[in-house]
Amino acid sequence: LFCFLSSFLPVHGQAPSNSWQEVKENGSGTLVVAYSENSPFIYLDNKGEVAGLEYDLLQEFVQFVETEHGAKLNLAWEHLNTFDALLDTLKDSKRSVLGIASISTLEERRKDFNISKSYMPDIEVIVSSGEFRSVSSLGEFAKMVKENQAITVTNSTFERNILELKSDYFPDIELRYVPHVNILIEEISNSDNAWGYISLPNYLSYYKSGKDISRQRYFIVENPGLSLATPLSSDWVEALDLFIADSTFKPLVDALVEKHLGPAFSRVIGEMTGYSDLSDDAAANREVGVLTLERELQDLKLKQSELEISRKNQVIAVAIVGIFLVLVALFALYRLIRLKTISNKSLSEKNSQIKQQNLELNSLSEEKNELIEIVVHDLKNPLTSALSVTDLFLEEKITEDQGEYLGLIQRSLKRMDRMVAKMLEIKVLESSSLQVNYSLLDLKEVSQQVIASLKVQSDHKGIKIKRELDDSRANLDRSLLVQILDNLLSNAIKFSNRNSSIYVRLKTAESKVRFEVQDQGPGISEADKPKLFVKFQKLEARPTGGESSTGLGLSIVNKYVEAMEGKVWCETVPGEGSTFIVEFDNEVVGA
Repeated sequence: LFCFLSSFLPVHGQAPSNSWQEVKENGSGTLVVAYSENSPFIYLDNKGEVAGLEYDLLQEFVQFVETEHGAKLNLAWEHLNTFDALLDTLKDSKRSVLGIASISTLEERRKDFNISKSYMPDIEVIVSSGEFRSVSSLGEFAKMVKENQAITVTNSTFERNILELKSDYFPDIELRYVPHVNILIEEISNSDNAWGYISLPNYLSYYKSGKDISRQRYFIVENPGLSLATPLSSDWVEALDLFIADSTFKPLVDALVEKHLGPAFSRVIGEMTGYSDLSDDAAANREVGVLTLERELQDLKLKQSELEISRKNQVIAVAIVGIFLVLVALFALYRLIRLKTISNKSLSEKNSQIKQQNLELNSLSEEKNELIEIVVHDLKNPLTSALSVTDLFLEEKITEDQGEYLGLIQRSLKRMDRMVAKMLEIKVLESSSLQVNYSLLDLKEVSQQVIASLKVQSDHKGIKIKRELDDSRANLDRSLLVQILDNLLSNAIKFSNRNSSIYVRLKTAESKVRFEVQDQGPGISEADKPKLFVKFQKLEARPTGGESSTGLGLSIVNKYVEAMEGKVWCETVPGEGSTFIVEFDNEVVGA
C-alpha cells in the first residue's frame, strides 16, 4: 500500500526545495517537509525515524504524484523543536516548504499561509492529570480549572480554546506553555495538578498506550478539520488539493486512521461531527461518541490484558515444567555422581590390587628371568664340553655299535643345545631394554664372515650364495648385526629349494647403508605378511629340507634393527621368492 520513495532521515538547516511547477516540468524534485512532533500524526519512533499518520499520508502523496503526473518526488524532512517555530516557518519562508503537525483549518490562518482541504475532522477535548478523574458536574470542573494549572502550546487551537474559557467562564485560569503537543501530554501525564486541551486522536493514542491521563466531558471543541499547510508563496496546495479530492483518498485515509487509531474511529467521528454549537444535544452526541471510542479501547486493552495474562500463565506453566525437569535432572545427576563416586572408589581399590599384583608379577618375572639365565648359563658350558668330547670319540677308531651310540648321544646333545639357544632368544625378545655397543664396522667384512659361517648349510642343499657387496663402513653393533644377517640368511637357506640361488647385497647410497637377502623360495602370502616380524608365528611356507623353525628369527631381527634405529621390511611375490631389506642411516646411527 505504502510507497517508500522518500528519505526517512530528518534534514536540518535550510534544505533546497522545488516548487510544484518545477517538479511537473522536470519530472522530479524535492519537497521539504517541516514538522513539529505531534503523536500520532508525526513523531520520531524508537529508531529515531519519522513516523505517524501524516508521514504515511505523504508517502501516498509521493505515489500519487508519480502515478498521476509522472514525476518522482523526494521528501526532505526538517524537524522543528516547537509548534510556534513551525508556524513562523510557514509565515516567513520563501521556500516551497510543506508544514505538518495536525494543523487545524482556521480561517484566520489563511492570511498567513496556504491551507489545503481538510483531510479529517478536528475534535479537541480537555484532559487532566490522572489524580483528577472525570468530574461529574460543572461545579467540580470549575474547581479543577481554578485549583490547577493549564498547560498549552503557543499559537495553537489548544491555547485559543483555553483563552476563550478564561475570557468567558473562568478568569482565574493559570497558563503554562510547552514547545509542542508531545511534551504537553507528557507534562500533564507526569503532573498531579495540570490540565489542557489536546486533539481527540492525541488523547486516544495516549490513552491506548496507557498514559495516566483522564478526559473531562465538558467543553469539547470541534474545528473545521485538519489540513496541510504551505507558505503563501508556494504552489504545493494545488497538488495537495488534487490529492485530497481524488476518489482514492477517502479509502486511503480510512485505512491510515484504522492503522493508527483503530477501526471504530472513522465511524464514530463521522457521527460526532457537524455540530458547531454548544447545545446540550450536540455536547451529548460528542460525549457518546468519545465514550464509544473509550469503551472500544477499554475492550481492546482488556483483550490485550487477557492475552498477556494467558501468555504469563503459559510462561508460568512452562517455567514450572522446566523447574520440574531441572529438579529431575539434578536428582538424576546426583544419583549419577553418587554411583560414579562409589564406582570410582571400587575402581580405585581394584586398581590398587592390580598394581600390587603387577608388582608381584614383575618381581616373579625378574626371578624367572634370573633363573633362566642361571640355568641356561649352567647348561651351555656342559653341553659344549659334551659335544666336544663326542666329536673326539667319533674321530677315534670305534666299533659300529659304539659309533651308533655316540651318534645318538651327539644328536641328543645338539637337540638340547638348540633348546638352550631358543631359551636365549626368548629371553632377548622379552627384555625391555637392549644394550647397544656401537663401533665403526667394515660392513663388507662382516657380511662375508656371516656368509662363510653358513656355507655348510648352503652346500648341504646345493644352494649358491651370490654376493654383491659394496665397500662400506658404518657405526653399528657388531654382534647384533651378525645376528641379524645370520637369521636372514639362515631363513633364506631354510625356505629355498635345493640347487637354487640366494643373493646377498650390500649397498651404500645417499647416506644410507642397505642389506638385501633375496631367495628363490615360495614367497610370502598376503595373509602371512602381517605376521612376519611377530614372535612365535608359524607361516604357510615351510622349510624345504625339513629344517626346524621356532618362529623367533624374524622377530629377533626386528628387535635388533629397531635397537639400532634402522628399518626392516620384506618385498615378495608369491611363488617367486622374497627379499628382506635392512636399512640404516649412516650419518645418524651411533652418532
